[in-house]
Amino acid sequence: MNPAHVQRNPWTVAGVLLFLLCRGAFAFSDDFGGVLSTAWDPPQVPLPGSSVNAPVADPKGLDGAVVELIYPGRMPTSYSGPEWATQIQTTDARQYGVYEARLRPASASGGVGVVSAFFTYFNDGLDHDGDGLVDNHEIDFEFLAAEPAAIYLTVWTAYQEDAGGEVFRKLTRKVNLRSGRVWQTPPGGEGTYDLIEVAPLGWRARRFSAPHAYRTYRFEWQSTEIVFSTDLEDGHGFRTLWDLTGAPNVVIPSLPAPCFFNLWHNPEHWKTGRAARSPRRAVRFRVDRVSLP
Repeated sequence: MNPAHVQRNPWTVAGVLLFLLCRGAFAFSDDFGGVLSTAWDPPQVPLPGSSVNAPVADPKGLDGAVVELIYPGRMPTSYSGPEWATQIQTTDARQYGVYEARLRPASASGGVGVVSAFFTYFNDGLDHDGDGLVDNHEIDFEFLAAEPAAIYLTVWTAYQEDAGGEVFRKLTRKVNLRSGRVWQTPPGGEGTYDLIEVAPLGWRARRFSAPHAYRTYRFEWQSTEIVFSTDLEDGHGFRTLWDLTGAPNVVIPSLPAPCFFNLWHNPEHWKTGRAARSPRRAVRFRVDRVSLP
C-alpha cells in the first residue's frame, strides 16, 4: 500500500456528522470554536510575542476555527527548550483510553529548530514505584520542522537530573512516512538517546509533510500497551505507526497525567546533532480539535 497525500480537505457534511457522533466515545472533546474553556489551565506564554489564541479562523478546520500556538522569532538561544514553550494543558489528569488530535505542526526551514508536540506528562519529582528513579510518565507525538517527513514517538517512565547528569528510562521510535523507514531505541538502550534502523513500515505516504496539512494523530493507552496511529485523510483511515507492549511502570506509564500541546525551540537537530538556529519569524502550531478519555 502506497497512499498518496491528498491536497484537498476531505471533510464533507457526512464526515463532520460522523465526527460529532464519534465524540460520544470520549469523555472530553474540544473543537476550539470559542475561547479556551476552564478545561484548560491558563496558557503558558513565557516569551515576548508568544501567545495562544482561540478561536482562530481557518477554513481547513472542521468547523472553520482552531487554536493557534505562536513561538516568537529572533529569540536568543538561551530561550531554548521546553521550559520556554508556548503551551496549553488540560486542568484534569487522565489515564487509560484513546487520545486523538487533528493538528497541523509548525513549519520552518531546515536550519531552524522547532518542535510541535501533542503529549501526556506527569513528573512530581517522586519515585512512586520505588525503583530508585523519579517517575516521569509521558507519551509523546513530536514533530520537527527540520524533518517534515518524520514523526517522533516516545514513551517515558523515569527521568531525573543531578550533578552527575541525566538518568532516564524511555523508548523512542522515529518514523519517516515518505520512505517508510523506521528507527528505534535498541534493546538495552532505554537510558540513551541512541536509535537504530529496524524493519520498515508496511506502507508509506510518498508526499507526506507534517506541516503541510491537518491530520489526525492518535494513541491508545492501556496498562500494558500503547498503539500510535495516524489518519492522513487520504481515504485509508487509521494506520499503525507503533504498537508498543511491556510491563507497567517499566515500559508503559501508569500514572494519570494532563494532556498538553506545546511549541518550542530545540537548540540541536535531533537527526544530526548540529546546532539549530531559532526561527527568524514567529512560527505557528494549530490544533483543530482534540478528544480525550
